[in-house]
Amino acid sequence: MIPPDGALARIAAAALVLGACGRDPPDPPSANAASSAVTVASAAPAASAAPKPPPKELDVEADPLRRELLHAPLASVSLVGWHRPGLFRVTIERQNPPGPAPALLQLALTENPIAYRRSLAFERLARALGMRVVPAAVFRRIGTGELGALFAGQRDLRDYLALHAAVQNDGTVDALMFAPGRGDGPGAWALPAGHDVTLDHSLEAETWARWAASPDPHPGENSSLLADYIETLVLDYLAGHVLRRSVHFDDVAQAILLTDNAAAFPSKVDPRALDVLLSRLRPVTRFPRGLQKALLALDRDHARDLLASGPFETWLVSPRTLVDLDERRKSLLTLISARVAERGEVAVLAL
Repeated sequence: MIPPDGALARIAAAALVLGACGRDPPDPPSANAASSAVTVASAAPAASAAPKPPPKELDVEADPLRRELLHAPLASVSLVGWHRPGLFRVTIERQNPPGPAPALLQLALTENPIAYRRSLAFERLARALGMRVVPAAVFRRIGTGELGALFAGQRDLRDYLALHAAVQNDGTVDALMFAPGRGDGPGAWALPAGHDVTLDHSLEAETWARWAASPDPHPGENSSLLADYIETLVLDYLAGHVLRRSVHFDDVAQAILLTDNAAAFPSKVDPRALDVLLSRLRPVTRFPRGLQKALLALDRDHARDLLASGPFETWLVSPRTLVDLDERRKSLLTLISARVAERGEVAVLAL
């Protein structure tokens, strides 16, 4: 019997709650099952041992914007503020087209030498899902000699970094370089104007939420801005980013920018805090067109290749975090599938 109208959405909402709590990995197969698997595998023809290519999101050299972030020389640097002592505004010398451009630099400090990893993982997740709200970012190592020259005229900063920079054995410091703006085109190098918008009890966020809950386009709706808002909800839910209080809103471009992502992918998420994210996602009735397909492609193997491939010391997230990510991904797919079953793919995947 077909569930009554709206029942699928309630089932999907329940699935989101269950997914938020996370589940332990499935029990290992029984001895009989393992034996059967071995028998089947041995009966199958041997496959070639060709290595699996890395995800395209890891190939920063193939992307002009990320290639510039990785290789462009640093021309000048200034501290964003002592409340964030490892974050700097920098000017780089771009090669194509030649000329200076602004960027942001986060240096690894001894107090938390791998803090940059969460932000980088968040950027890779956004890129894998085809989302626009997160600026491009790359991991980069910078020599202490280069840093010393940059801070030559700033004795207080130079002295601070001499004590607190997490210097590797090869004399480099791990860093995260990211573009000031969003997207992959020239606009990514422009410093966005605008202001921060709180996600609770602000007129702008309440308007976006009202648009998202409307099955049909709302009068005065900005569909591109609505897609940005839903991308924000989806990314924060998948990454367990429960500490985000605001987003940056570009008044000129009428677009959302997510710049503070250091609290994404925590080792443990309070279910009560995750409920806040769920309360924003449950009413959503329309989603970006490519989201469902992108979520289906982001299975656990792809996520592991994206966020935790290579040697242990290079992992951006833990295996437990990958399990949590996959559970939330499946729950979100359940919600989208329920909406599609109720109203059709054209009406739901409409942004």
